[in-house]
Amino acid sequence: MTASRRTTVRSLVTVLAAAPLIAGLASAPAAGGQDLTDGGRLGGGSSQLLPEGVAIGSVGGPELTQVDTLDPARYAGKWYQVAAIPQPYTLQCTHGTTAEYALTSPTTISVRNACGSAISTDSVIEGEATIRDTATNASLRVNFPGVPFQNPNGPVNYRITYLAEDYSLAVVGDPTRSSGFVLSRTPALTAEQWSTVHRVVEQRGWWPCAFLTVPMDGGRGDATPVCLMPR
Repeated sequence: MTASRRTTVRSLVTVLAAAPLIAGLASAPAAGGQDLTDGGRLGGGSSQLLPEGVAIGSVGGPELTQVDTLDPARYAGKWYQVAAIPQPYTLQCTHGTTAEYALTSPTTISVRNACGSAISTDSVIEGEATIRDTATNASLRVNFPGVPFQNPNGPVNYRITYLAEDYSLAVVGDPTRSSGFVLSRTPALTAEQWSTVHRVVEQRGWWPCAFLTVPMDGGRGDATPVCLMPR
């Protein structure tokens, strides 16, 4: 990467990294009101609050691919969101974003998303994911009660496009790549894992500079574009 390109990317990072806190404070709910951005990333890959056609990190091409097979029972449990494309509905989330999944039936998964916030002491949202592709279990629809503009019968908005063999690392997005999330069973990734993440997001048609690392205890403490991570 050239010096001028690196400077441009770092300038972009400065703006994106500051946006969650600034915009979050500006949109703090009134007393007794509902914070509709609460709880961090909506299901780890939901793009239901973005205007149609918006694809923040996509470089174009066919829709996002999915893994060949997924065991919902093994996928359940706690995940740390170690990197993501910033989304409008995560503006108040500044650190420590997690997702917890539990299998409630062969085709439904409960979702509990949480994050650290500068404007809320309990930033949590709960919903449900429905498996749409039962042949692979890799494409789902996530919905959250009380969040506007949702269509429970709408299209897939959560697709697992990469999954480590031991279910330790996953890359998730919606079919148009307007969202993208890197999930890990641990808050810290090895250099080899970050290299894998960089390679996967590029191969799947995202711009890797659109993904920022997520500050969290036990992991990285900064918001750095994946494209600047050592490979």
